[in-house]
Amino acid sequence: MIRAEHVREAATGFRDGHPSRARPGEPRPAYAPDRTTPTQRRRAKVDELSAMPAHEAEMLGLKGLGLRTLQGLTALEGESLLLACADGRWTRRRTGHRSVTEEIRQAIFAVKKECGPRSRIGLRAKHRLLHQYVRETFPDFPVDKIPSRWTLARVWEQWFGPGGGRQRYLRTAEAAAQADVGHRFLVHRPGQVLALDSTPLPVKLRDTVFGEPAPATLTLGLDLFTHSLPAFRLTLGSDTSVDVAMLLRDVMMPLPMREGWGEDMAWPYPGVPAEIIAEFAGHEVAGLPFFAPETVTTDHGGPYKNHALVEAERELGCNIRPRGFFARPTRSQSSASSARSRRCSSSTCWASAARTSPTVAPTQKPTRS
Repeated sequence: MIRAEHVREAATGFRDGHPSRARPGEPRPAYAPDRTTPTQRRRAKVDELSAMPAHEAEMLGLKGLGLRTLQGLTALEGESLLLACADGRWTRRRTGHRSVTEEIRQAIFAVKKECGPRSRIGLRAKHRLLHQYVRETFPDFPVDKIPSRWTLARVWEQWFGPGGGRQRYLRTAEAAAQADVGHRFLVHRPGQVLALDSTPLPVKLRDTVFGEPAPATLTLGLDLFTHSLPAFRLTLGSDTSVDVAMLLRDVMMPLPMREGWGEDMAWPYPGVPAEIIAEFAGHEVAGLPFFAPETVTTDHGGPYKNHALVEAERELGCNIRPRGFFARPTRSQSSASSARSRRCSSSTCWASAARTSPTVAPTQKPTRS
């Protein structure tokens, strides 16, 4: 109530909120409504509370009453203002419903499980199922102690939410929660997560110099930590699970240097000598990252759900996660990531087109950005 009085004084100049209920000495000069604006009165109230001793302000609940708080509370009045000014640490925690005993709690969860695979049913049917479960499981439980339909409605909404969605969506959300899907996942090293996706090219390609133009599909592998493209493949027509599996092979294998590529396309990464990489691969290595992916995330496209590809990913030791497993970036972050990926990796990837697809050949010496 003391906090509400300060809010009303900052809003109207009077602690009771109206000139007809003015107290002795009101309005004070700093809060006179005919000489000050609401913003000036709020700033004066903030200065007044700041000058108050810290222990006194804390005892009165005025320690966190700042300018923005006063602006938000000004629109409230009456009981709403009192509830908004109440400190939650001083209110008694709700003890729940006394009629919901351990037997009733078990019955409610049993009814919730029973309603999952069914179509959507009303509250009256749920209440009947509750009575049926209690009578079958606890024969000695008094029937008059079973909560009413309206108590069940309040408990159901508090425990499980309003449940306004379709049953299939509710089942999917419950299964995702049990599988721990949708939580934040921190990517902190290269090769930890590889995102695979396919998109049709806006241009057509020729299989040979004199061949007919045909639509093509671009399959990309994006490392989420470095935002680099370790591999990509061009496929005439639609991509298949074999193309995606070969893309994973390209991610794990170093790119060989081609004839005519200069020193700027050689292995550039510090900390790992090029001689060791060349001895491991058996040839001189170009500047394209390669690693064994720990986790692979894809969408629900047909090639990515193929059993052969899934088995190949498991043979490689990859964890398979859906795209929704990772926190979605904002639109600006996503656009910036895509721009960095295209800017940093496009030249190197197009330089590797001679290896990944016979339909594309570089027309000039590629450079690494």
